[in-house]
Amino acid sequence: MRWRDAAGRSRRPLLHRCAGGLCVRLLALCLANAAIAAGAEPPVLLANSAAVDVRDGDRFQEGVWVVDPALALDVYAALRSSAAKRVTFISDVDSLSFDVEPGRTYDFTVLLGGRDSCRTRISTMMQAYVRVDPRASGPDTIPISIRNGKLNVIGAINGSGPLNLIFDTGAEACALYPSAHGEGAELRLDGTTLNSGTGGATERRTASDNRLAIAGLRWDHEPFIAVERQADPADGIVGWQLFLGKVVELDYDRMIMIVHDDLPAKAAGYARTAMPYVGPLTAVEVVLVAGEKREGGLFILDTAGTGAMNVNQAFSAAHDLPGAMRVLGKSASRGVGSAVIRNEVVLVPELVVAGFSLPDVPVHLELPSAGNQAPPGGVLCMEVLARFDTILDYRHGQAYFRPNARFGDPFARRSGGPTWPAVAGIAGFVVVSIVVVGVIGRRRRRPD
Repeated sequence: MRWRDAAGRSRRPLLHRCAGGLCVRLLALCLANAAIAAGAEPPVLLANSAAVDVRDGDRFQEGVWVVDPALALDVYAALRSSAAKRVTFISDVDSLSFDVEPGRTYDFTVLLGGRDSCRTRISTMMQAYVRVDPRASGPDTIPISIRNGKLNVIGAINGSGPLNLIFDTGAEACALYPSAHGEGAELRLDGTTLNSGTGGATERRTASDNRLAIAGLRWDHEPFIAVERQADPADGIVGWQLFLGKVVELDYDRMIMIVHDDLPAKAAGYARTAMPYVGPLTAVEVVLVAGEKREGGLFILDTAGTGAMNVNQAFSAAHDLPGAMRVLGKSASRGVGSAVIRNEVVLVPELVVAGFSLPDVPVHLELPSAGNQAPPGGVLCMEVLARFDTILDYRHGQAYFRPNARFGDPFARRSGGPTWPAVAGIAGFVVVSIVVVGVIGRRRRRPD
């Protein structure tokens, strides 16, 4: 029996996927259980393919884990949680489950192709924030600002002075720029990771255990990536997963972020739309309208992206863009990799987000290039996002939009000129798995 996943791929149920190696698996489990009782060897996951699915609590992540025999220890950083949960690794022939608790590690071995033993660790060190003042209660409020076209908060790392940090809904993890050192922010580097996104992929040093503080909130075991070159006037980046399981309200009229445990009652006055995962990031549907032509797709929410929206080359080709849209000029995008992505800037007569129409929006269409790790569809950036007060329900995968005082402002555009300023400068930043304890292994993303 087969079923189809959300992407339309044919898959077998877990029972059938495990049945092919059932006898071997039972033997492996018996040996593993005996070994655990004796305090010796960890349990074993059989795999013929290096691509492994992970069900982390109630979230299924297809192909998110890539087994690498070259690593002495590979560490899977479990999604942050303050409660016990089950984590299951699912290979092409087998599965292995762990009932995990916060603040611990769990080791096992992936036997790849019957030959290579790959030592693997599940880490649950990343946890939800705590309040510095234990007497505080109710929703938590964080002042925000828009600097250089990106959403910023003020924070501190490892007891540093105040740092300007980009709050990036298009980033999975956190990163630090060299300017942070001037405020006393130091990282104890203890590993590496492969950082992929706009402009390709770059291997970078990591620090697995840091204390992050923002507006009376504290994260005690937060991993950071060290970016060796200053790529922005900000001192670093903090990713959306700091608030995994929370409801984040972005109020651009009052310039505050409010973090809720549950959906606030005011959401009833907003327009709701689905906010599914695209890889480790979240997206909403956006429709480009030109005359009778309507082209829609999922676009990553990117509060670190300047400009209005970037559309990748695959979406443009699939929908025959720009078509009859007016061409305004050229632009360049830079991100985590060394490549510069060239774009054609076109004027979209109408852009529809959550049922709201924005007229005459300059959109950047990626020109054919090699090596870019662009997300499917593209990214929806701050010149659009800042026109809405937004509630992002990371618990239930829903986004809520309400036009604010900026909604009617016309978009800045040029009628010509050789090159626009760089757009979506951090788009897709830190689309990686990052490790958080002990020896840190280099992660690789499964090719699309």
